Amino acid sequence: MTTLYKKKVRCAVCGNENEFTGIGSTNRLGWPDLDTRPPEMERSTIFTWVQRCPGCGFCASDISKAPPGAGSLVRASEYQKQLHDRAYPDLANSFLCKAMVDEQMSDYAAAAWALVYAAWACDDAEQRNQARICRSKAAKMLIEAEAHSQKIVEQDGMSTAILIDLLRRSGQYAEAQESLVTRQSAITEDFIIRILGFQATLIKNGDDSCHTIAEALGEEE
Repeated sequence: MTTLYKKKVRCAVCGNENEFTGIGSTNRLGWPDLDTRPPEMERSTIFTWVQRCPGCGFCASDISKAPPGAGSLVRASEYQKQLHDRAYPDLANSFLCKAMVDEQMSDYAAAAWALVYAAWACDDAEQRNQARICRSKAAKMLIEAEAHSQKIVEQDGMSTAILIDLLRRSGQYAEAQESLVTRQSAITEDFIIRILGFQATLIKNGDDSCHTIAEALGEEE
């Protein structure tokens, strides 16, 4: 069961007070997708993971906190263009704009996750091409995070598993295979090794669809 509540938050960029929905509690029934997207009921709380100020368009996990230079970024034409890009769902645009803020702060790990969430929002809206674009951007940002010694997950090897899934689902099979070959020798966790073996089969078959960790492990759903 998911419990939601309303909360008022003052935007740190423009000062407007806005009301948002927060999560009191939620649960998971089933297995996550290969990119770690949770099952229901947590899955449906994605709209609460980002706040967008209706006044200025500042997007963040908590708009009451803004990094230096956020105001200038929000007013920039590139940001505003993304914020109102009608090719994407509104929720995806919010995550894409959050990623821009995170990247400006050099928080590449947070930016990578914002891009992954944007892909999930596109999935829900059945906008396949936009989802692929978001995953491609997320893969590049994940690599950037690693280059700056920023972890996107704590579990060793899971970053590689997520990267492979992002590349595969964005149709970058050659890149996914190359990353798999390059990185798999460093993986020691059996759980991750089995996931990567499953990914290798999907890549070989040109499969860019969503699959769960349960499938990779041969577990019953």
